[in-house]
Amino acid sequence: MSRAKVAIEGQLSPFSRVLKEAGYDVIPLDDRALSTAQAIVVQGTDNNFLGMEDPLTRAPVINADGMTPNQVLDAVERRALTRL
Repeated sequence: MSRAKVAIEGQLSPFSRVLKEAGYDVIPLDDRALSTAQAIVVQGTDNNFLGMEDPLTRAPVINADGMTPNQVLDAVERRALTRL
């Protein structure tokens, strides 16, 4: 069974480390990640995330701004899409 994929912005390396230690497959946030990730972690968002009106992903977007790495891990565990 493959591990759940979490796409993460590059500058969030402490979060990446905690997610990897918890068993997640951490991938860079890019166009391909939008279709494969079960969760997306970003540093801050605005009303028009990634410049799109219609999102290209069903994965929850988790704003890590002001959160600790463990809080992000908890949010991913609660909100990540599970694929059966």
